Amino acid sequence: MTLEEAKQSCQDAGAEIARVGQLYSAWKFAGLDRCSAGWLADGSVRYPIVTPRANCGPAEPGVRSFGFPRKGRFGVFCYRER
Repeated sequence: MTLEEAKQSCQDAGAEIARVGQLYSAWKFAGLDRCSAGWLADGSVRYPIVTPRANCGPAEPGVRSFGFPRKGRFGVFCYRER
């Protein structure tokens, strides 16, 4: 989905598009591990890796970034308070 579609998808789910710090917290403290990239509120596209594996970036854990694409279709990371 595009960035605008991603924002709408989160709103439709009763959430908001996640901020960078929220993704980092989910990775570090909740073990979020996804090999598919998603949009964040600042317009960047990132994905969190706890368990490194083939075709998922470098051999160490971390939050990977595709930068700030002007175009493209990606997933989305949404955030909702518990």
